[in-house]
Amino acid sequence: MNRTFFQNSMTIKEAAAYTETLKALPYNPSPDSLKEIREEEPEAFPPSKIFDNVYWIGTNIVGAILVDTKEGLLLIDTGSNSKEAGIIADGIRSLGFSPEDIRLIVISHDHFDHYGGAGYFLSQICPSARLAMSQAGWNFLQTTPYEFAFIGPRPEKADILLTDNQNISLGNTVLACIFTPGHSPGCLSFIFNSSYLGKEIAVGVMGGSGCWPDMPEIRQYQNSVEYFRLYTEEAGCSAWVQIHQQKAELKKAADACAKESPSHPWITEEENFSAAYLQFFRSRAAEVLATGFVPPYARRVDPVLGIIPDE
Repeated sequence: MNRTFFQNSMTIKEAAAYTETLKALPYNPSPDSLKEIREEEPEAFPPSKIFDNVYWIGTNIVGAILVDTKEGLLLIDTGSNSKEAGIIADGIRSLGFSPEDIRLIVISHDHFDHYGGAGYFLSQICPSARLAMSQAGWNFLQTTPYEFAFIGPRPEKADILLTDNQNISLGNTVLACIFTPGHSPGCLSFIFNSSYLGKEIAVGVMGGSGCWPDMPEIRQYQNSVEYFRLYTEEAGCSAWVQIHQQKAELKKAADACAKESPSHPWITEEENFSAAYLQFFRSRAAEVLATGFVPPYARRVDPVLGIIPDE
């Protein structure tokens, strides 16, 4: 890990003040009829400790990353809606933390399964927490119809609008936010400092796991993977966490941490990080490029007609 990578950062207060200088479109509320839409019944996965101060909490649908900074909790993503947010909050409690101690919520990108639970957390769980998302993602949601991946309850306010290569510090943690569009227009990827078995590590998180079968978006996504690689190399990343998880893979990582195994499935040598982690995202883009297919969302939503069943 390159410690100097994490030296220049803003506090939450400084980032909020900087946001006041940025341009942002006013909040455009969603129709009540389209709030809390979700077809699947989520299955809660076991909340899992992954590294010394990093935890994964969520369901078979989507998860969240929790970081204990020793001066409050940092939460990346919030689930699709209040039900999934409640599962995440309960998972945080089961790990021995209080979700009321969340000080910063960061939204990785502007898809409903990542921002949908933000309102629940801020109104019911941790009203003093600050919400951060990309400036591009916030502005995009204010002009986008409530359809496809952009349905459900959207954040009503972003206290911090993140720009490219902006670092936020909280306690002993610095979160580097890298603009990586393609999966969504406002997608962010992250690098943060942590440790495993007491050894310092830099953790990389690619914010979006795939792209649409549209040539500009595929090319943009491919570019974002390589752009993010430049920062992971500078930071000396050797570890990763994925927000969408399969139960079997999550269990392997959790078991390794619980057993204090020196061999962790989500840790590699710094020089192998690109091949061990980023290659997955390159392959996803190449597959979409070759087949023209991406798994569809279960339901489509028209802002006037409402839910339209898939044909």
